[in-house]
Amino acid sequence: MGYLGFKYLAKKKYFATSFPRIQNILDNHIENLLIFILLGVLLWGRLGNDIIYYPQYFLQHPGQILSFWQGGMSFIGGIFGVTIAIFLFRKRQKGKKYDLRMLFDILLLFLPIGIALGRVGNYLNQELYGVVVSDRLPRLGYPLFSLLHDINIFHVYPAVDSMLRVNTNFLAVFFEGIVTFVLGLFVMRSQIRKKIFHPGMWSAVFLLRYSFIRFILEYFRADSQLEFHGPFTTSQRFFIGFFILGLLILYFSSRWWKKKS
Repeated sequence: MGYLGFKYLAKKKYFATSFPRIQNILDNHIENLLIFILLGVLLWGRLGNDIIYYPQYFLQHPGQILSFWQGGMSFIGGIFGVTIAIFLFRKRQKGKKYDLRMLFDILLLFLPIGIALGRVGNYLNQELYGVVVSDRLPRLGYPLFSLLHDINIFHVYPAVDSMLRVNTNFLAVFFEGIVTFVLGLFVMRSQIRKKIFHPGMWSAVFLLRYSFIRFILEYFRADSQLEFHGPFTTSQRFFIGFFILGLLILYFSSRWWKKKS
């Protein structure tokens, strides 16, 4: 679906005037770029999962670090993989310079679709399940409890146990995927309609929004509870860093916009 989105943007020639080299990538090189990104996500998503969450085990068993068939992918590692892939792709363009911020904006526009599909896969595989409702939310009144149960916010994962748990997969699909994707379309559509582009804006907004959502959801994920080091999980520490990075991108990009205007 993301590929079709890129092809749609290419067909509409939205960036032909302001960012001709970005338009050229969309027209002629999007397949190559997506291959770079796919390899980056697969390799670094796996490496990130192993190095970030299980460093001691893989220091003792380094030969297992690329055992893709055992599963385990990390969004944090995947983001690093995407970044490295884009820089390698740019280097392959034989010195052709273009605004990387705009390219990141376009790529992150469709990333929430992949995130949502990944969370659906987690749900089907009974992975990344939430905490037990009675342990974390014991004081919910009947009307609210019943409503949340009816809309599948509370769910039993049969492969785990018979306890009613917070459906963090459902929450992630909605907030990390659908809502973030719609917001991205709104931001990009606004720039396209006004024909005034702000490179880096959506990248900053994406990092701010996604980091905040993931930070909150960590408190409801049962698999993350064993990762607490002090007040935060391992993942939350990274998302604090991503949130700060989003603020920095927004700050420096806004200064660049003012100089250009």
